[in-house]
Amino acid sequence: HDICSPLSALEMVKYMSLDKLEEQEKKMFELSIRRIKDITSKLIERYRGKGVVSKEEKKEEGYIMPSSVKEIIESMRYRYQEREIRFEFKEEEREKFVFIRGEWSEFSRMITNVIKNGVEALEGGGEIEVREVVKGEEVEIRVKDNGKGMSKEMVEKIERGEEVGTTKKEGHGIGMGQIKGTIKGMKGKIEIESREGEGTEFILRFPKVERPRWFEDKIEIKKGEEVVILDDELLVHEVWREKLKGYEKEIRIKYFTEGIEALKYLNTVEKKEKVFLITDYELRKQEITGINVIEKSGMKERHIMVTNAYLADIKDFNEKSEYIKIFPKMYIDYIRVILDRD
Repeated sequence: HDICSPLSALEMVKYMSLDKLEEQEKKMFELSIRRIKDITSKLIERYRGKGVVSKEEKKEEGYIMPSSVKEIIESMRYRYQEREIRFEFKEEEREKFVFIRGEWSEFSRMITNVIKNGVEALEGGGEIEVREVVKGEEVEIRVKDNGKGMSKEMVEKIERGEEVGTTKKEGHGIGMGQIKGTIKGMKGKIEIESREGEGTEFILRFPKVERPRWFEDKIEIKKGEEVVILDDELLVHEVWREKLKGYEKEIRIKYFTEGIEALKYLNTVEKKEKVFLITDYELRKQEITGINVIEKSGMKERHIMVTNAYLADIKDFNEKSEYIKIFPKMYIDYIRVILDRD
């Protein structure tokens, strides 16, 4: 509870100052606040339940895109910018949008702990490489460092589940309990490959699941139709202008930064079936969200919500997932625009 008070102040700062930050800084700020909230919530749960979380308190598992690890890499790069550490994230283009099941807060803490282990193993500078690999029905996340490496005895100790602490000599051990607990809860596996003097690679494997019904990676429009784009960031408008370049003579495009204005316009349109709505979820300093606009404008059938918001932060998402369509904003360049010219 002592943490919650200054955290509330930080959230106020977020809403007051976020529009003054660069996109990357803003994302790091939001990610950090979210992680503190998740950790604080778990501490309170443990205190109340003496270490046992009831079924009512336990968060429901959701869908996780392993490629979201990219966000964590960016936050680590920002955090260690004063050290000579190169962070690199690699993913397979053809399998960019795969999903696994788990709780995002625990998953992100786990990945962060694995990466921090790698950082601890580096003397001064070095490299941390994170790769996402899909093999059959499994998704691998491989975190490799070129640090000091670990002895065979240390690796075996970790694999047996014995408690280990960070040592100056080997540099690994931080958060291993949380890492192994999360992997077990997600029905995953962990493998460690290490050579002293060369580095260590953590290989995390998770079962792949089918795409959720709310995920949509395409926009289908016909010649002569209209696209309405709602986002409070003008920079995002420029991204869409670039993406829709060449279509301007075949479709009409309208841009809005204010949710209320977009809603007023959409409610004047008689033929909603000839309009496609692209909207963000969170509209800063506005008393309306992208979902409100979708619902109140009658655009449930023809929309896509392109957002950086986490599902857990979307109000009443479970009740709305029957019709809502979502695509991650960080991959906006990969969304498909399908124009039917017939």
